[in-house]
Amino acid sequence: MKTIYQYLSGLSVLCVLLFAGCEQDYLERSPSDIIDEEKVFSNLNNAEAFLNNAYREVPQLVYRTTNSGSSYFNLGSATDESAQMWGHALSVMDFNNGNWNSVSFPLFWTWPAYYQSIRRINIFLKNYDRIPEEVSGQSASVRKQRLLGEAYALRAYYYFLLYTMWGEVPVLTDPLLPGGSESVYLPRKPLPELIDQIDADLRAAEGLLPPSHPDSDFGRITSVAVKAIRARLLLYFASPLSNPADDAARWERAEEAAWEAIQDAEENGYALSLTDNGGRKAYERIFLEMRNPETLWSSFGPFEGNGSYWDFWASSLGQGGWYGEGPLQDFVDAYETKAGELPVLGYAPDGTQIVNPASGYDPQRPFENRDDRFYQTVLYHGAMWKGRPVNVAPGGMDYSTDKPRVNYFWRKYTLEDHNLYTGTGMAERRFVLFRLSELYLNYAEARNERLGAPDDAIYDAVNVLRRRAGLPNLPAGLSKESMRERIRHERKIELAMENHRFFDVRRWQIAEVVDNRAVRRINVSAAGDITYPVWGNRVFDRTKHYLFPIPQLEVEKSGGVLIQNPGW
Repeated sequence: MKTIYQYLSGLSVLCVLLFAGCEQDYLERSPSDIIDEEKVFSNLNNAEAFLNNAYREVPQLVYRTTNSGSSYFNLGSATDESAQMWGHALSVMDFNNGNWNSVSFPLFWTWPAYYQSIRRINIFLKNYDRIPEEVSGQSASVRKQRLLGEAYALRAYYYFLLYTMWGEVPVLTDPLLPGGSESVYLPRKPLPELIDQIDADLRAAEGLLPPSHPDSDFGRITSVAVKAIRARLLLYFASPLSNPADDAARWERAEEAAWEAIQDAEENGYALSLTDNGGRKAYERIFLEMRNPETLWSSFGPFEGNGSYWDFWASSLGQGGWYGEGPLQDFVDAYETKAGELPVLGYAPDGTQIVNPASGYDPQRPFENRDDRFYQTVLYHGAMWKGRPVNVAPGGMDYSTDKPRVNYFWRKYTLEDHNLYTGTGMAERRFVLFRLSELYLNYAEARNERLGAPDDAIYDAVNVLRRRAGLPNLPAGLSKESMRERIRHERKIELAMENHRFFDVRRWQIAEVVDNRAVRRINVSAAGDITYPVWGNRVFDRTKHYLFPIPQLEVEKSGGVLIQNPGW
């Protein structure tokens, strides 16, 4: 039989990929480039270069639809955050319309890709004791120890990612090869055991890693990031999808992990982003600066690119972009007014907005007096951008005649100074994988679920983010249920377009509502009249869509060892 590593070569030799050649994995190198295993791990530089490739599949701002990276999408387009404007094979639209199955779906490639990375890490760990400590410059023992910590942390992270998509998955801690003497197919690990295995790797990594890295190693995982991963892991494990019995001990464990991660981050100099002296807003800075103090871990440079791709993907045709996706009206409606109230309560049958009278919202001036994060996240009709107002009315520079569009654009992560026509004004950015504000929200959620009623600690964790956004504190006296909804709403806004919402609505088991309905766009007439027509109807099947299907070929080849997820 073949293993889940059918996608990997059974070569007994390894080759090394140095930073100068990061576009190819060692399995793709020509025979002349091959270095045998002994030579790889008899040199510290080679061993480090070998492990560097384990960063290749760490998620970026946009996901590949296939292993070859023929097309891309942000997971927000599979939720109520945004819409992709044009489709392609295995596009995110398959998630939207329910047209996916165990043979083919947009993130099909992640199963073999993540296990390939895990196998690379297991090979490194097997050979770790063979790596010498002979190198000039940085203390070799410190460097070698750091690499060991990275290996444990990255293995934990990849298993966490597999868990978020498939739930229970097989766990391999040895570099098994096809045709080996051990059982080539392993069953899926029961969820508590899987979580404990991930947690054990994270605990092993903590003491081996520094809390930060110099610029030359920026993007490598740190001890602070390891604690942040653990906080997210245990929050997911405590959530309804994984915790249908609502075991309070899981929420307590998640709360403790989040609080430990917050304390560790702040003790090591991480802090919430603030508006700088040049006037760049606090929230905006997080996604445009390489070293913002709020960022706990960002993607590794050799595999992330420089951020220019997103500028093209998110920008309007009138700015020289491709306009691949944009925010939905439903997402825009979720931003509170300065009064701290939701502006729109719903839509009448004729498509007109049902306005919340307590919000101070004026439907004729819909973009005034909103949460500060709105202006740093969304480009809307009339917003100033690159020296002119955005204009999506017929005849406007951002109006698209080729097909209907949602008529909003992402500002978040987009660099205003980057001229897409001339290529000037570019500055490197990295995708933020973990940041301090998420930890505050993780802590607030876990503590609220553990307690019978919200206390000051929960209010403080949420209100610090609201005050930064120019919003009033949450009202006093909220019930546990009301606070739960408030925390979930803050996550939707604060963590927008960071690939959180897709997994949040699944772990809360509310995707069957929020991702199973009509979604809207904005339309601006030549006269300036605004309407909100339906953009499309989203589909979510609660009987199977909460977890991904295991690739059917793997299930069949396992001879019954791998059990498919329900409904697939």
